[in-house]
Amino acid sequence: MSPYRRLLAKVNDLCAVEQRTVPRLIAVTKGRSVADIKRLYQEGQREFGENYLDELGNKAQQLNDLKDLRWIFIGTLQSNKIKRLAAICVEIQTVASLKHARHLERFIVDSDKVASFPIYLAVNIGDEQQKSGVSLNKVPEIVNQIEENCPHLQLEGLMAIPPQQYTDDNYSELPPLYRQLAQTAQHCGAGKLSLGMSADLRLAIMTGSSCLRVGRDLFSPTANNP
Repeated sequence: MSPYRRLLAKVNDLCAVEQRTVPRLIAVTKGRSVADIKRLYQEGQREFGENYLDELGNKAQQLNDLKDLRWIFIGTLQSNKIKRLAAICVEIQTVASLKHARHLERFIVDSDKVASFPIYLAVNIGDEQQKSGVSLNKVPEIVNQIEENCPHLQLEGLMAIPPQQYTDDNYSELPPLYRQLAQTAQHCGAGKLSLGMSADLRLAIMTGSSCLRVGRDLFSPTANNP
């Protein structure tokens, strides 16, 4: 069984145990080759997440014959790169300010690309200095601002990367931080949640995550890190 099939089986088993709907899977291909992406595509994967614009642009150009391949941006967002990102991606999961949202709104209106462009609001649930994102207590304010000022953006929910100690190995029960995140996401746009990497798949599924972002476990059957 390939790493990809092994991961899908693991996710399905966890969802059955936790009685949760199977979330969508984004294959994180940062640092991976075009050949790696093609192999996953041939196995049936269609959504791929990238962290850096230049790398994304190069891969998108080389794989432009795969018309149903969907690129999703999951890296730190910079305002001056939003126009180029939105021209390639079908979704951006790391909007972290009203400024980001307004830049994206302007591009969508000017380009007439889509009627409504999907975004997630990135949250810094551990308030870690090295990470970008909105604090959970600021989410309602930012959500209201985006909904009032950006009618062409479709706010799907929240995207989060928890602090490193939150892993399936360290927690048998759902941590309060995950419960708080789930409760906050319910009042953010469509109420979805992008949470869960290789190390915290079970916790994310227990939380009710709508979207998993997995990288290394798709390529190595023994890896334990995202």
